[in-house]
Amino acid sequence: MHHQTLIILTILNDLRHAGLDALKEKHKLPSLLLFYAFIDICASLASEDSTLKLGERFQRYLQRYALTKWSMFTPRDLWSARSSLVHTFSPLGRHTQGENPTKPIFYYAWPERPEEVHAALSQRGYKDFLLLDVRTIKGIAISAFNGFWMRVDSEPEFEATVRSNGQHLLKDHFHMKLEDELSLLAELKALSNEASGA
Repeated sequence: MHHQTLIILTILNDLRHAGLDALKEKHKLPSLLLFYAFIDICASLASEDSTLKLGERFQRYLQRYALTKWSMFTPRDLWSARSSLVHTFSPLGRHTQGENPTKPIFYYAWPERPEEVHAALSQRGYKDFLLLDVRTIKGIAISAFNGFWMRVDSEPEFEATVRSNGQHLLKDHFHMKLEDELSLLAELKALSNEASGA
């Protein structure tokens, strides 16, 4: 595997861990934002068709790589939920209204109980909605990433596509690393000047 590919996978793994850490700290909506962003970034890296719109990339990525039966909801539902959460920090958004709307997706996380959350939402007047455990989105994000990684690891042409799609990410990564190194050098120089009395 090419060293640039390993850097891309390491960055993705860091983002995955950030979502897991936020969920562990019971930051429900921030963890969802991280998991949806994680799916989004992986979908852009995995895309083999540059003409696809973001929503199409997201949905195709999940259809190809996520290990789920899509019986309760679809990749389109998750794109709608992702867009609503990113743009309104709410389950309600542009895709849950208008022509051919998706159902809004609400979430619960331990120690919340689904029946209690469902009852509370119903009392507030919500009628046609989906209620998912945050761990469902976590599981989909991670299973898709694992399938994506397996393909990167086994198909050199696909690995090259991912590397090509990730050039902007690699440039930003190297820029940040360079900034870290320059900051460290400046600190060392300052310490050296202090020690020598300059």
